[in-house]
Amino acid sequence: MLKIDGYLILSQVYESTNSLVYRAIRQQDNQPVILKVLKEDYPTASELTRYKQEYEITRHLNLDGVIKVYSLEPLQRTLVMILEDFGASSLKQLMNKSKAAGQQMLLTECLAIAIKITETLGHIHSSNVIHKDINPANIAYNPKTRVLKLIDFGISTQLTRENPTLKNPHILEGTLAYISPEQTGRMNRYLDYRTDFYSLGVTFYELLTGQLPFETNDALELVHCHIAKQPVPPDRFKIQKSKLKNDELNKSQKIPKVVSDIVMKLMAKTAEERYQSAWGIKADLEECLTQLQTKGNISAFPLAAKDISDKFQISQKLYGREAEVETLLAAFERVAGESQKSKAKSQKNGRQSQILNTKSQIEMMLVAGYSGIGKSSLIAEIHKPNSQLRGYFTEGKFDQFQRNIPYSAIVSAFKELVRQLLTESEAQLNLWREKLLVAFGENGQVIIDVIPEVELIVGKQPPVPDLGLSESKNRFNLVFQKFIRAFCAKEHPLVIFLDDLQWADSATLKLIELMMTDTDMQYLFLIGAYRDNEVSPTHPLMMTLDKLRNLGATINFITLSPLKIEHTTRLIADTLHDNIERVKPLAELVMRKTGGNPFFVNQFLKTLHAERLIEFNFQSYAWKWDIARIDSQNITDNVVELMIGKLKKLPSSTQQILYLASCVGASFDLNTISIVCEKSKEVVFSDLIVAVQSGLILPISELDANLLIQDYKFLHDRVQQAAYALIDQSQKKVVHLQIGRLLLQNTAAANLSDKVFEIVDHLNLAVELVSDRTEQNEIVKLNLMAGQKAKAAAAYAGAIAYLNAGLKLLSADSWQSDYELTLALYEEAAEAAYLSGDFEQMEKLALVLLNRTKTVLEKVKVYDVKIQAAGAQGNFKEAIKIGLQVLKLLGLTLPEQPTQLEIQKAFQETALLYVGQEIESLINLPEITEPEPQAAIYILSSISAAAYIAAPELMLLIVLSMVDLSIKFGHCTWSAFSYAAYGLILCGVIQDIELGYKFGKLSLNLVEHFNPKRGKSRALEVLGAHVMHWKEHFKETLPIVSEGYQNGVETGEFEFAGYCAFFCCDHSYFIGHELTSLEGKMATYGNAIRQIRRENPFNWVAMFRQAVLNLLGRSKNPRFLIGDAYNEEEWLPLAMQANDRLGLHLLYLNKLILSYLFGEYSLAIENALRAEEYLDGVIAMVVVPIFHFYDSLVHLAVFADGSNSEQEAWLNRINLNQEKMQKWAHHAPMNFLHKFDLVEAEKARVLGQVVAAMDFYERAIKGARDNGFIQEEALAYELAAKFYQARGMDKFAQTYMKEAHYGYVRWGAKAKVEDLEVKYPYLLPKSSPANNLTFSHTINNPNITTTGSQSASALDLATVMKASQAISGEILLDKLLTKLMKILMENAGAQTGYLILETEGKLQIEACGEVDSDNITVLQSIPLENRLPIAIINYVVRTKETVVLNDATGEGNFTNDPYIKQHQTKSLLCAPLIDRSQLSGIVYLENNLTTGAFTPNRLSVLQLLSGQAAISIENARLYQTLDDKVKERTAQLAKANQEITALNELLKAENFRMRSELEVTKQLQQMILPKQSELESIEGLEITGFMEPADEVGGDYYDILQRDGKVKIGIGDVTGHGLESGVLMLMTQTAVRTLQESDRTDPVQFLDILNRTIYGNAQRINPYRNLTLTLLDYANGTLRISGQHEEIIIVRASGELERIDTRNLGFPIALEEDIADFISSEEVQLNSGDVVVLYTDGVTEAFDIDRHQYGLERLCEIVKCNHSFSAAEIRQAIVDDLRRHIGSQKIFDDITLVVLKQK
Repeated sequence: MLKIDGYLILSQVYESTNSLVYRAIRQQDNQPVILKVLKEDYPTASELTRYKQEYEITRHLNLDGVIKVYSLEPLQRTLVMILEDFGASSLKQLMNKSKAAGQQMLLTECLAIAIKITETLGHIHSSNVIHKDINPANIAYNPKTRVLKLIDFGISTQLTRENPTLKNPHILEGTLAYISPEQTGRMNRYLDYRTDFYSLGVTFYELLTGQLPFETNDALELVHCHIAKQPVPPDRFKIQKSKLKNDELNKSQKIPKVVSDIVMKLMAKTAEERYQSAWGIKADLEECLTQLQTKGNISAFPLAAKDISDKFQISQKLYGREAEVETLLAAFERVAGESQKSKAKSQKNGRQSQILNTKSQIEMMLVAGYSGIGKSSLIAEIHKPNSQLRGYFTEGKFDQFQRNIPYSAIVSAFKELVRQLLTESEAQLNLWREKLLVAFGENGQVIIDVIPEVELIVGKQPPVPDLGLSESKNRFNLVFQKFIRAFCAKEHPLVIFLDDLQWADSATLKLIELMMTDTDMQYLFLIGAYRDNEVSPTHPLMMTLDKLRNLGATINFITLSPLKIEHTTRLIADTLHDNIERVKPLAELVMRKTGGNPFFVNQFLKTLHAERLIEFNFQSYAWKWDIARIDSQNITDNVVELMIGKLKKLPSSTQQILYLASCVGASFDLNTISIVCEKSKEVVFSDLIVAVQSGLILPISELDANLLIQDYKFLHDRVQQAAYALIDQSQKKVVHLQIGRLLLQNTAAANLSDKVFEIVDHLNLAVELVSDRTEQNEIVKLNLMAGQKAKAAAAYAGAIAYLNAGLKLLSADSWQSDYELTLALYEEAAEAAYLSGDFEQMEKLALVLLNRTKTVLEKVKVYDVKIQAAGAQGNFKEAIKIGLQVLKLLGLTLPEQPTQLEIQKAFQETALLYVGQEIESLINLPEITEPEPQAAIYILSSISAAAYIAAPELMLLIVLSMVDLSIKFGHCTWSAFSYAAYGLILCGVIQDIELGYKFGKLSLNLVEHFNPKRGKSRALEVLGAHVMHWKEHFKETLPIVSEGYQNGVETGEFEFAGYCAFFCCDHSYFIGHELTSLEGKMATYGNAIRQIRRENPFNWVAMFRQAVLNLLGRSKNPRFLIGDAYNEEEWLPLAMQANDRLGLHLLYLNKLILSYLFGEYSLAIENALRAEEYLDGVIAMVVVPIFHFYDSLVHLAVFADGSNSEQEAWLNRINLNQEKMQKWAHHAPMNFLHKFDLVEAEKARVLGQVVAAMDFYERAIKGARDNGFIQEEALAYELAAKFYQARGMDKFAQTYMKEAHYGYVRWGAKAKVEDLEVKYPYLLPKSSPANNLTFSHTINNPNITTTGSQSASALDLATVMKASQAISGEILLDKLLTKLMKILMENAGAQTGYLILETEGKLQIEACGEVDSDNITVLQSIPLENRLPIAIINYVVRTKETVVLNDATGEGNFTNDPYIKQHQTKSLLCAPLIDRSQLSGIVYLENNLTTGAFTPNRLSVLQLLSGQAAISIENARLYQTLDDKVKERTAQLAKANQEITALNELLKAENFRMRSELEVTKQLQQMILPKQSELESIEGLEITGFMEPADEVGGDYYDILQRDGKVKIGIGDVTGHGLESGVLMLMTQTAVRTLQESDRTDPVQFLDILNRTIYGNAQRINPYRNLTLTLLDYANGTLRISGQHEEIIIVRASGELERIDTRNLGFPIALEEDIADFISSEEVQLNSGDVVVLYTDGVTEAFDIDRHQYGLERLCEIVKCNHSFSAAEIRQAIVDDLRRHIGSQKIFDDITLVVLKQK
């Protein structure tokens, strides 16, 4: 018990989240008192503030109905408040006590209490206090004395109105169940005294009905209920009627309708629809009580008849904006469509909207109109639907006086969003931290530099590497995109509102453009407001919007017009509580003066009231006014003048503060204003409160520890404008200078960067008033800092403005007096000018720099900017010229147009540098230290791209020079790129592939060793696209270019990122990746390249994607690149104009390949000749050998039609191609040898060399197949088929054409497949119906190079024998099955295959795999059920016949097989393996790419091998059996030895006793499980359970209880094992059943009582024992889940998997005494066929012999695979699979499982 000197504490009477309340005696005078003390030993500043505020307000309220406070005293580190004790309890306690006793308060008593509360509240409001936390816990009542008092003024306010801000619902002020809609901060309203009436209504509701109007534990849902849902009226409940005179107690009856109506009126969503005064409420309540006491019932009477308020409150409703609100909310619904699958209803004026499950998008809504027209008010309507969808809303506002500050509104918006996140739970915050860190990668500091608050979430971030100018810009834009993307999710759409866009800086407009064109962005609704009278068509905002519309962004507009007379009339009528006709003349006058501008209307009406031109008449209880008198006052019709007039009526000290605040901005804080006023915060605060009370400024934060409000904003821009106008024009600069100086003086150096924009903006406005040179220099430095910060944030216009301001302020001799400062300023200005595209200004600044700089290195930096600028303008020759100039300054002279002799000499000089050394050893060179050569390498790298395009010969010297410098002086950032480029030249130009490859490997090792941030993407692009494939398989280049893409994106090297993305696509195409998936990959990369705005690689990817679409059959003509992805006719002129030689070669190469494949040889020849013209654009690329390959093939295709001279020329051309191909094949046979062989085959064909042709065809086929070039394997088969057909060898031709057909099918080239079928129908006959096939065959071997026909004589028997030998030579069963499975699939043309053997009397899958995967699963003994068509397998087992189905879904006797119907199987083959007339196994193969894949030809091969396969399997199994017996015997001996040892230990007495106890516990555990008959009696659900205790029994628990048609299912797990755990489980079962029988239904109450019950016993048994427990209440297809346990698995009837995380639904039982605050529930609707699985961790954490856990993913997969079966079958499938996993392992934990299935 608490001890406080001077007080005798009697008892604790109450405990809340924050406070403890005690009843005590003050010992000095024996006075009974109440002590209220903060609960925490270390209370927060906000908690202490609340106590102080409560004390101060309560002390000043000297009212009978308010608790008296005696003192506030310190107590250690906290405070204790001493209050009067009048013997009361809180109304909440009294209500709970009555409820627990099964009693209900009488209606007379309810009404009497309500009257007392209302009367007290009226007195409080008369004292200008708003309570803000009216609820039963804050109402103290003594039932004996009937004294009632209000308590707890901790969040009360003495302001007449407040502006609630958007907050996390968990930290809203007030008690969430009782707060008004406007107090949530999610309504478009200010908060005034009427907020207490809503809370009063909720209190009365609970008093009358015994329950709250909205019963939910979800904070956000509760907020949504307050703002958008209507509660059930109280008259639908029943209550005890008062005792009559004869003392007979009538039976319960409904709450009177009129009483219910009073409560519902109090709970109206808008304050205007509630009562307007406490006296009006009291009058109606007294009438009810009088009638009840006199008549015994309450008749209807008009409500609010006496509800007249003398408070002038202008209605806050939106008038005349219904259509605009509809438009705004419809747009939001479109954006958030995916975020809510169920229909979400938003109610406004009877409107029902449905948020549909449509495709999400990002959208921008622009709201336009004059200042004060109501743009912000309209936009605030978004809060209702956004709250419902759990979305985030944030807003920022641009300032008319701070237009240079980059991203000011965006930064403000995201600062606010970060503050919202910081109020989340620690678990939720950790999720956000992870999400943001993933988005940032290594670039988090980029965002923190702009929004420092982000560091509070993600923590300190590493500094980002310095990059080039363009790369830094790219990096910033990309990281900011990812940052915004992180907030936009299906679960929480993001709404960003940017106000006053007409003042937006150019950087923000650019960021908006990035957001709106980001194809990866979803669930973002961007709302902007702007004054359309202040923008022209050429305004940056309008030009940005036009650009976005042209790019296809979704942008909509709402233009707000002034209010019409009827709207203004209604507003005034609602404000004055009068009828329309009476106020109409006043409304007409207001319209004349204000033009219907809503802000002006409001201010004009306030002026009339302030001037007493509208007054409340206490005689007539109505408002009165005199039109003639108002007219005579000649009130201005200019809103700014009107506001100036209002301001001038304030005290002069307040006026001074406001005009200084207007200079600071639309928002300002007390600390800043205190500095600029040079007054204490307390003095400034008291002056600001006057302005707050006048409604001219609004507080936007709460009281601090000193009871001061820190943050404010002007009511409106017009108020800020008026305040600024108070400053005399001649004094404005003086004021700004004073503000700037004071802010600078009071800002610590460490914080200067954060405040620099604010400070320097003031100083720049008054810089001409500064005459002191020292101060001028200080302002120059500040401008430099601001410029650098703006430039780093890609805000180049702002940067230029600051830097130019600094330049203007430099002294005439600054280059002499302050060289470093001047140099830095000019350098930054030149860079900013370049980055903003102002090349003329950049040149001027660069000229000054070059004339003034002292050192070469300083000039290098200037020249680099000039090089970048020239490149950006496409002037590559100028970039080269500048580069050569600066290189000369660095001592390196290169000729602009080198001769061949100069190039040759340079190659020799470079070679001499590494002669005699191993190239690999160059990795050991030191890092470069001398700055000049380092600068030279950098400049060489800067001009390399320009030289590659405009001066290829010079490019050679540039690369050689970079290599020379690296070898001579050591390695630097660009050395890896230089070696890679050198490798490119050696491979592609010099044709020294071995040496080029070595330098390529050196570059790759250097990249891995140094991991340079800059230049890495360039190096990887060169290596992957130009070097590595000359020695390694094409596929080895993919990881290189993929990493190059990722690095380029991260470091802002977007140019090379784009190139790498393209090479990922075209290399995958030429490798032979399956076309359907490749098309998706290309689409993804295309979108990624578009995001980083690289036009050329985007077009190249689109070109290849169109080629793929053509082959897939998704274009009109496969020979032309015209379709959904690309249009050659549109692109070609542009490429020609730009001289895109790489792109032009790719275009004609693709057309060459397509024309050739589809037999348009003349067109192919034409395309080959055009492609040849542009070979210089693709030096050393993969496409070079591809071109020579197809060029040779197409000329050989037309060879027979050429003249003698043409044939001679073509043959020479082909021979030259083959010389190159042969050399390439020598270095990389895996890539090029089969290409060489195929061309040789075709050449032998046209030359009549038949035997050579046959040999080369076979070599080409084998080489292509062995190296994975599926498309070239198919092509080789096709050409061979044509060859054999021409020689009359039709059987061979047919066989080879079928293989070609199948190869193209596997590649996915549907158009080519159809082309073959049309051209060669006689070689590709339709397969016979499957039911006519009764062969018993197996399938061929991958080593066979000549494929046979159906005739055995046509087969290459030698090759078949090799395959047979491969099978027979393997004795180990796992290896045999692996090899056999591959042989079967690859040669049968199957996608997937299964080998089925008999194991332990059952047929089971013992091998399975896919043709494109090296992984073959063997010896897993997988059941056939649900994996294969059982009917077909049974047929094959019984008949020993082969089943072949060309189209399993449409033919044969098995079309209704469940497996075939579910998987829509196409080609299917199921064949027996026969050994000595006995079935030894079954082969099952599928191909779902095409029908008719398994031809009779393939079955013939299968037949030849089936016998050997069966024999080999039998031999291997015999060998395994023998081996197993040896192992088994060895294991038995080992096991026997272990058992002897274990037995000795078990004989020890203690262990024996414990064993006995555990056995008893295990039996008890089994005895209390639900009986099968209990489970079967449950309607609506199939339920089955399973429990297997561990060897050392644990505390698993499950139970299923039924009572009155309701079912409660429980599952839990006690920590630890043994007797204690088992006993705790038994206690839990008993407690659950007891509570169920006592009809406890509320999940919070149920689990709370259960926990308290178990907690006490657990403390006695073992305080470290506790359990997780989840309870599920089932009724009519609905599950209500509460409590914390394992995840719950749900598989819908459709097969869709859902997982419910129960961590947030409860807390471990018996761990803490009170867990009520942790308990919540979630409802799940079950439909017919839905499956629910509950389990303990004994299932998911079960180990196999290798200590691998079974895992949740495997459990989910088993449930999903078996969900269509009964609950019992699902349970058995899980248990069987779990046993297979565990094997013979010891069970270390109880295994418990419950399966539910909705009938």
